[in-house]
Amino acid sequence: MTPEEAALVDQALRAAEGCARRLRRSQRTLASRFPLAARAIEETSPEAEDELDAFMKRFEQLVSIVQEELFKAVALLGGEDIRSLARREVTELMERLGALPSAARFRTLVAIRNRIAHVYPDRLDRQASNLNEAFDGIGDLLAACEHACRYLQERQRA
Repeated sequence: MTPEEAALVDQALRAAEGCARRLRRSQRTLASRFPLAARAIEETSPEAEDELDAFMKRFEQLVSIVQEELFKAVALLGGEDIRSLARREVTELMERLGALPSAARFRTLVAIRNRIAHVYPDRLDRQASNLNEAFDGIGDLLAACEHACRYLQERQRA
């Protein structure tokens, strides 16, 4: 592994671990508020809104870090050229390589990320449903991140 490749892997691991740590903090902070009802969103205090915003951002960021940085590092270490592959194909490759426990579940997490990125001020029921899905998906997202990180760490040592 070249020094540049090692730096890319190290940067991806640091980014993932930091974001995962912050998402876990959001999970602990918000646990008593979930599951959310539409009315709860409407009656949310400014402080609670900030906590929900932080949670959404952290969820979105961790999905992106896994999808962009960790998958890129896995491909690099495995000698895989993923530049011409669609994200779905990359996700399936990560599962085949053993860097991801389930491509199907990760695609679901990506879909949840995409839904929470949109705010529906006139559809609080939809917003609550999307947030509940994201909150319920935290464990799977953290597991996917940890799995990819372990895979990379093992490949680095090999």
